Amino acid sequence: MSALELRELRKTYRPRGRPAVAAVRGLDLSLRPGELLGLLGPSGCGKSTTLRMIAGLETVTGGDILIGGASVAGRPVRERNIGVAFENYALYPPLTVAENLAFGLRARRRGARGDVGRRVAEMAERVGLTGVLDARPAQLSSGQKQRVSLARALIREPDVLLLDEPLSHLDAAQRDTTRRELKRLQRDLGHTTVLVTHDQEEALSLADRIAVMRDGAIQQLGTPYEVYDAPATAFVADFVGEPAVNLLPGVATGDGRARLSAGVRIALPVPVPAGRAVLVGIRPEDLSLTGAEGLPARVVAHEPLPEAGLATLVLDGVERPLVVLTPPGVRLAHDARVRVAAGRTHVFDAETGDLLR
Repeated sequence: MSALELRELRKTYRPRGRPAVAAVRGLDLSLRPGELLGLLGPSGCGKSTTLRMIAGLETVTGGDILIGGASVAGRPVRERNIGVAFENYALYPPLTVAENLAFGLRARRRGARGDVGRRVAEMAERVGLTGVLDARPAQLSSGQKQRVSLARALIREPDVLLLDEPLSHLDAAQRDTTRRELKRLQRDLGHTTVLVTHDQEEALSLADRIAVMRDGAIQQLGTPYEVYDAPATAFVADFVGEPAVNLLPGVATGDGRARLSAGVRIALPVPVPAGRAVLVGIRPEDLSLTGAEGLPARVVAHEPLPEAGLATLVLDGVERPLVVLTPPGVRLAHDARVRVAAGRTHVFDAETGDLLR
């Protein structure tokens, strides 16, 4: 039995005097017990609306939500055993950390006073809040507030844990530390979890599987490796990866290559009929500077970072620039002439954006 299942889930907003807006368009998802699924996509793609429907904070236009095999789509929030950690923390300012953690348990009458105190102490130790139990939210750092929000969601022992952009307000150092803590907690406690984020690094590092969303629909569902190494669409290829994938427009020549400009042709990974407009996708790490072989290019800019450099090149006659990851120690002068070779490539239909297999 799936821990969480979405069946043809839909949400349509109907503003008065304006056309209807389809925020979520027939989502089908099934999560295994203990799985962490990342809903990844840009603002407005429908990921937060999906989370709010699971939580019961948004009404469902169509479809169903099942938790442990039972439908909850028509149940109020209080009848769904769901823990939610919000982007804005949603803590109670007058209450101490201990009181914030205990509030939900006491409101739901989950345990006697002594039992509640024990559970608060255990959860505080697990998430590193023991030293601030008597503090109020205004006295806490952003990282501590986020841990309180997460602990409050976990302490109720939810059937499903929902995380809404949980790390977005943290600085880089806090984000890295909290991300590692979050992954450890989720693995240790085994909660079935849905993580909503626009941060690809967050999704790739935390999720067992990722659903990449766009315009209310799932573009691709797979493991982080599948989404990164075998993107189903040009949108997925462009959205997942830093630096972003190079997408070069061209026309298939029918001989296993595509013409990018009058003098530049590149091999394709699959046969494509002559004359078909394509987008050739190449990740920066799959490009390398060569000697005599390779495509002719000119250096526009080079960032010689200690761990790896980033070179921006222009292929002869091709308008879109090409970003290449260069080894440490390499230095490239502006306007220098180089040659670049592509390793793994992906080819997409230029009109639909779909991967050509």
